[in-house]
Amino acid sequence: MNKLNAILLVIVVLSAWSVVTSTHVSRKLYSDLQKERKSVQQLEIEFGQLQLEQSTWGAHAVIEKAASSRLDMHTPDPRQIQVVSPGKGM
Repeated sequence: MNKLNAILLVIVVLSAWSVVTSTHVSRKLYSDLQKERKSVQQLEIEFGQLQLEQSTWGAHAVIEKAASSRLDMHTPDPRQIQVVSPGKGM
């Protein structure tokens, strides 16, 4: 009977140890998941801000205004435009 009790005690201890271990792993993985979700949320916010900035800077009117005011560029007169076509060898 003592041998059976010892075997049952070992089984109970191993079972309890596996429950503790699996609970610890589960909590650790849940913590990692929450960190990754927070990281995803931050990246989505940053992506939205970058898209907004891209649409702002990519607007044709903004580019044209910056070219005329900062670089003193202007649209050439149609008489000044020359069309160059490639030669036969190209």
